[in-house]
Amino acid sequence: MTGGGAGSTSDLPPPDVDAARQSARVFAHVSESIAAAGGWWSFAEYHDCVLHAPGLGYYSAGASKFGAAGDFVTAPELSRLFARTCATQLDLCLRVHGGELLEIGPGTGSFAAESLEIFALLGTPLERYALLDTSADMRARQRARLLASPAAQVIDCTWPDAWPQPFTGVVFGNELLDAMPCERFLMRDGVPWRLGVGLEAGRLVWRARPADGACAGDDAFVRYLQAALADISLPDGYRGEFHPGFDAWFAALGAVLRRGTVLLADYGLPRRQLFHPERTMGSLRCHYRHRAHDDPFLWPGLVDVTAWVDFTAVAESATRAGFEVAGFTTQTAFLLGGGIEAQLAAAQADARDESESVAIAHGARQLLMPGEMGEAVKVMLLTRDCDIDLPGFAFADLTHSL
Repeated sequence: MTGGGAGSTSDLPPPDVDAARQSARVFAHVSESIAAAGGWWSFAEYHDCVLHAPGLGYYSAGASKFGAAGDFVTAPELSRLFARTCATQLDLCLRVHGGELLEIGPGTGSFAAESLEIFALLGTPLERYALLDTSADMRARQRARLLASPAAQVIDCTWPDAWPQPFTGVVFGNELLDAMPCERFLMRDGVPWRLGVGLEAGRLVWRARPADGACAGDDAFVRYLQAALADISLPDGYRGEFHPGFDAWFAALGAVLRRGTVLLADYGLPRRQLFHPERTMGSLRCHYRHRAHDDPFLWPGLVDVTAWVDFTAVAESATRAGFEVAGFTTQTAFLLGGGIEAQLAAAQADARDESESVAIAHGARQLLMPGEMGEAVKVMLLTRDCDIDLPGFAFADLTHSL
């Protein structure tokens, strides 16, 4: 998602009456959960609740998330060049192994609509396009978006309620992993403590405690950080995040993808760069009305909360689930290697006027420039029982950095 560095919360526009009531319901639910847990709740539990709790969480309560009316803009919303360039790469995958395409977390359906147009032009051997989304509101928006696309009428589009039956094909996810629940830790006397959530004077506050086995998840917390920080020395006061659910998620994915490829794009870094001693405050970011800040307790349920992805952990979890890492690079390198320049030239040739041409060029710059999304977003290719060599990773393959 686009957004600048974390800023102050004092200049954020206040929520309207209905949104404030929704946030109050989320706060009440969180407060009850903290009390039931003895006064301390892991940040991963809090994160999961405020984003995904049915009827309450940010992604399940129905408010607008994407675009000008929402809180952030993802690459498919920013420019159609992203989806169209990715689709040419997915076409190459489908020509190797055939099958279906499963998009996980498909947002408004923009990526699907643009990709289906490219598949129609290229004659891609695609059997079905499945969109997996837990939000009924988002599924309705995706259906409406695809109904307006002629290309979507010739491909069977489905919306499974859960992981589909085992299949061969492609899995695609954009800005999916960074929205998974994350743990947060604080270094004290050379030891990582768990940062969780408590209540103080009716407000949500950070609470740090040693991972001494007294709370659920302590053992897994220690195991992960002992392995991840084995040769990394971090200063006291350092704060960082990791996503504990990768193993389970990739195991579930491995159970349904019999043969094929997985393409993932997300904000993140290899482990040694993510857990660098100079990144003392970690990567936790909150997005509200296109403003970034660092207070995950402000207006719970109305604010998107993410943390950058440890792509070394992604590679490890994927490998344990039976996948091979076939490519890893920046979004800039992937799009340039994948032919975004040709897509840009075609889009500008079709532009109706100069203002549209300028807007197309501006979108391309935001996708590619280091100060925008180009270097912050990484792209990873995973394969299972097939050999894929995509041009998108030929420009600068960074797999060695994992």
